[in-house]
Amino acid sequence: MTIRKILRVDQPDDLKILKTRSHPVKQFTPALRQLADDMFETMHTANGVGLAAPQVGILQRMVVIWIPPVIEELDDGSEREVVPEQNYVLINPEIVKEAPHEMTGLEGCLSMPGWYADVPRQAWVTVDYHDLDGKRRRIRRATGLLARALQHEIDHLDGVLFTERIRDLTTLKDYTNEPETPPAE
Repeated sequence: MTIRKILRVDQPDDLKILKTRSHPVKQFTPALRQLADDMFETMHTANGVGLAAPQVGILQRMVVIWIPPVIEELDDGSEREVVPEQNYVLINPEIVKEAPHEMTGLEGCLSMPGWYADVPRQAWVTVDYHDLDGKRRRIRRATGLLARALQHEIDHLDGVLFTERIRDLTTLKDYTNEPETPPAE
């Protein structure tokens, strides 16, 4: 696996790519699997939960998402995994249904490291996509972090940055020097 360079919004050449709509994937090749592996490695190294192919300079409609496990602390101080981690590779994803109402949450982006803002997103989404074998799949009524990550990453495929979704720009803050930095999409 290879850690790839993540494009940044503060670099003009990078921003031009980030603002470009991606092309659909037409062929499901071993190179696509390698790209998915590289994207997961890159995303984890940058402490993210999602990464879109345009963020690594590839204008194809492909995203990877990692939802961390849910850990519960027991009375004796030990921990147990209640819900395992979830890993997704979505090729040519599209939102086919969405909640009629929004939820606002703190959101960041690996292409704008350290910066977070309150961003409204639909409370749930249903997404159709292809897996790495080209098989059609569906995620039904995703909620929580998965719903937010899906919407954020699909926006990247359309050349839309999370900063364009912010309604109250006073919530945009640099958390770089904060002791607990939230994960970024």
